[in-house]
Amino acid sequence: MAETRSKSSDEHLKKLDREVSDLGMAIKSSDQTLKAVCTKQERMEQLMMKMNGKYESIVSMLAQMSGNKLDQKEKRAVGITTPHTGTRVLEFELGNTSAPLEERGERRMNTKLPKIDFPYFSGEGPREWLMKARKYFQIHQVPQDMRLGIAEMYLKGKADIWFQGFIYSQPNANWGLFSAEICRRFSDTTAEEVIEVFSKIRQRGSISEY
Repeated sequence: MAETRSKSSDEHLKKLDREVSDLGMAIKSSDQTLKAVCTKQERMEQLMMKMNGKYESIVSMLAQMSGNKLDQKEKRAVGITTPHTGTRVLEFELGNTSAPLEERGERRMNTKLPKIDFPYFSGEGPREWLMKARKYFQIHQVPQDMRLGIAEMYLKGKADIWFQGFIYSQPNANWGLFSAEICRRFSDTTAEEVIEVFSKIRQRGSISEY
């Protein structure tokens, strides 16, 4: 009888040891999971802070661009009286100053920068969209480090969903990497072919003609 009780106690103790061991492993696994969640949260917070900084820069640049356009529309003409005829000729503040005043005034009144809206992209025709975006950046002289942030605001549907995963995995991505990856995702054209097409683009003539 005593031997039976001793054997039963040993089995009970072994069972308790297994349960304690399993509990310890579960606690360790939970601790690792918690650490991983905290790490991801910290990365997300850092990414959000970085994106907020980019948005502030983009908003500031867009406001400046809007102000420049308004200044161009409301550019004040200065009246100049010629010494011989006493007539007043319009002289504008921008442009070539080597031509006669009458010719310069007429040419500047006829020269207008084209109105170009930044195109939206929802997943179709990435090459065409990238070329239009690149022309927009060139005409408005948008710095390289601000192009990706501006483009993000004009992504829709599946393109916007793809971008969220892209920027999470590539928080330091630039416009060049984004251009290559968006072509790889949404078209059969290779990134090398897109870069080759861009490299062949050259501005010819005036900005309006380009």
